[in-house]
Amino acid sequence: MKDWYSQSEQALSEIAIALQGQHAFALHSLEQLATDLVTSLHQNDELVVEALSGRSGSPLITNLINVAILGTKVGIGLGYYGEELHRLALTGLVHDIGLFAVPNTLITKNGRLTQEERTLIEQHPEVGYRVIEQCGPDYHWLARLIRQVHERFNGQGYPNRLKSREINEMALICGVVDVFDALVSERPYRRRLLPHEAVKELLVAERTTFPREILKALVEQLSVYPLGTIVRLTTGDVGIVAKVNSRYPLRPIVRVDGQQANEVAEGRPIDLSVTPLISVVETVNPPAVGRVKFTDRSSPVQRTASKTVVSDSFTALLESLDAIASTMQGVVTNRRVAMKEPGVDIIPPLSVIKKP
Repeated sequence: MKDWYSQSEQALSEIAIALQGQHAFALHSLEQLATDLVTSLHQNDELVVEALSGRSGSPLITNLINVAILGTKVGIGLGYYGEELHRLALTGLVHDIGLFAVPNTLITKNGRLTQEERTLIEQHPEVGYRVIEQCGPDYHWLARLIRQVHERFNGQGYPNRLKSREINEMALICGVVDVFDALVSERPYRRRLLPHEAVKELLVAERTTFPREILKALVEQLSVYPLGTIVRLTTGDVGIVAKVNSRYPLRPIVRVDGQQANEVAEGRPIDLSVTPLISVVETVNPPAVGRVKFTDRSSPVQRTASKTVVSDSFTALLESLDAIASTMQGVVTNRRVAMKEPGVDIIPPLSVIKKP
């Protein structure tokens, strides 16, 4: 699976060239990549770390790949398996395929879009719908999902202003992960947000635009501090997140024995879920592949039929997570100001972070 990300970039680049040249293309290669993605995520979370590591490349193509990875991970948390999980992975890989037909100058434009430019970009779900429909009757379900990815639960999405359960759940999963990926990805006009900052923005700004259960699954599955993240603890130790805790996303297992940012975690583990007096103070570096060792999950049965068990306490945690994240960010900002560190900035609103 080490080459999966590169293979996906190649396959999507070829489709982009074909679409821009108005040539026909097949989805067989993407179907195989979707199958391989599901297999990989049942084994370990290496591709999740890859998706969160800020990989360079075409922003549009990396977004398609990241949404496939992260959306499939969220789907696993919601109990998806078998054919429906494969369909979710494939939807992620092509969810914004219509943007290949939009002038690149609009997609990469710094600053606010004009009304005419926004209208043009908001046509891309319909373009994607027509493109996928032309691939044959076997993909009509996929075309319908692509058309709905930018619809929102409160009716404020596009292109058809659908609301609530009029929107397919797979489309909503891809939609929320699309926003999350935009938040944690660097853009020319602003810095990338760290995962806990992105979670705060989602829970504050998108609370009514996506169903509660999908937001909950995203936080559980991706964690506030994903694998491979370098964090500083209240003890002063700096360590690497070696395991996430779906029941307590703010309390992962951290290895601290003097590990450096680019080393594989081998040190003494601290399980923050059983050490209430120790917690994470701040994120030092975002996730990166190579910082932690991955092992296959123990049982084939567990790999194919696992569901996340949601504790009652998590409901209260989700309600207050935006306040907690805000407090955490305040601590980090105050510390940086006190130390006169450069680079302190204000998180821009979602309207700036994620263009339609």
